[in-house]
Amino acid sequence: MTGLLNSGRLRSPASGTDKGDHPPITPMRAAPRDEFSKGHEWRLYEYVTRHFIASLMEDAQYDEVTYVFDVGGEQFLHKHHHVVERGFLWAMPWKTKYLRLEELGWEMPAMAEGQELGIEEFWIEKDFTKPPGYLKESELVALMDQNGIGTDASIPQHMQNVVDRHYVMICGPGEDGQKGEVISKGGKGKGRGKSKGKGKGKGKSPGERPASRHMVPTPMGLSILAAYEELDSQLCRPPIRAFMEKQVAQIADGMLDRQDVTGQNLDLFHSKFLSFRERIGLLERFFVRKDQQQANWQGQGQKRQADGGWQEGDAKRMKGDAGKAVGKGKAANKGKPW
Repeated sequence: MTGLLNSGRLRSPASGTDKGDHPPITPMRAAPRDEFSKGHEWRLYEYVTRHFIASLMEDAQYDEVTYVFDVGGEQFLHKHHHVVERGFLWAMPWKTKYLRLEELGWEMPAMAEGQELGIEEFWIEKDFTKPPGYLKESELVALMDQNGIGTDASIPQHMQNVVDRHYVMICGPGEDGQKGEVISKGGKGKGRGKSKGKGKGKGKSPGERPASRHMVPTPMGLSILAAYEELDSQLCRPPIRAFMEKQVAQIADGMLDRQDVTGQNLDLFHSKFLSFRERIGLLERFFVRKDQQQANWQGQGQKRQADGGWQEGDAKRMKGDAGKAVGKGKAANKGKPW
């Protein structure tokens, strides 16, 4: 912060969106680490302070340099970055990795287009495509905000609810699409998974970001989602909740009447409840133990064989009963605002 003040290059922070649920969260004064009795208090203070200081700093500027080498008719690409102005990266060094900046620890020799170079060594590496990692908490927050669900004050509670109800669990970063180490409510890992990151956040050097936190769905959560998709897919998708949030904002602005909005939504969800109750028996297959599910599949297979054998696609349909969470119920409900 001293360097920023001495530079005289203080800029006004970019204006955000005021949701009206709380004033801006900013540091009030400088505080040394020994003033904090608990590790989490210091981490929170440092996190807020670093973000605030970064908002006052210059943009980061870098040059992206790309070399294309032709070796025996095959093209090989090398890309690296040269940071011209670190700007806010001084306060948030972990953003370098987030921005995927590849800085060289050595000086690349000057080369001109068409220049020929000798090959000193070559080798072959074999690799495979990897599944994407699970959604991060920060990515889920961004998606909820993008789809008009919740506010800065309510989004964390929405996320905590699905964790408390065991629909998802919070894990550290994993590898090859696998879940990482489970992170408990206190922020410490439970020793599960294959993640290298421990997610504890203690003993880290200044400016090092804690291990990323990922939302990993549980079997219960997947079963709930599949069941809702089966009976009423609208309840699984953002528009219906976003529309309600918009109505609440319009009530606050005096554009809609509270009683009218309340009555409309009560009628809507009462009709959905009645429809749900009439077809509740359809959900049993989503909430059976794995051993029972396997026995059901085997029983259906034996019956099918006794009836004259398998038809094309039977196995896929039987195996997919509990995995219909995506792709069903996409038809638009005409006449509804969502």
